Amino acid sequence: MSETAEQLTPCTRAQRDDELGCNPDQIIELLSDDDARAVFLSAEEPTTVGEVSEEHDLPASTAYRKVEQLHESGLLTQLNRQSGETPAYYVRSIDHVSVTYDEPLRIECTRKGKTLYCEH
Repeated sequence: MSETAEQLTPCTRAQRDDELGCNPDQIIELLSDDDARAVFLSAEEPTTVGEVSEEHDLPASTAYRKVEQLHESGLLTQLNRQSGETPAYYVRSIDHVSVTYDEPLRIECTRKGKTLYCEH
């Protein structure tokens, strides 16, 4: 990694990382789930839950659950809805996630050049 340790911002286990919303425990769980990982990787462009369901051949309820979990973990961002009738669009909010399984476990989330990390 090209950044030095001083340029990284540590997060605490008790709260989400500032504006990135990186939630380490949820990230580990979701990145271990094949469907959730596929949804995250495919959300480079804004997408709806219906499109996720169709693209990944998932039941609508499963697609909704995966998208909500990814959103809660900070991996997806919900874009503004114009009205109650317009479906919500989601897009990746993290450009890069890195997990190092050494002692301690280290999770780095990068967005727009800013990297936050957590160690467990």
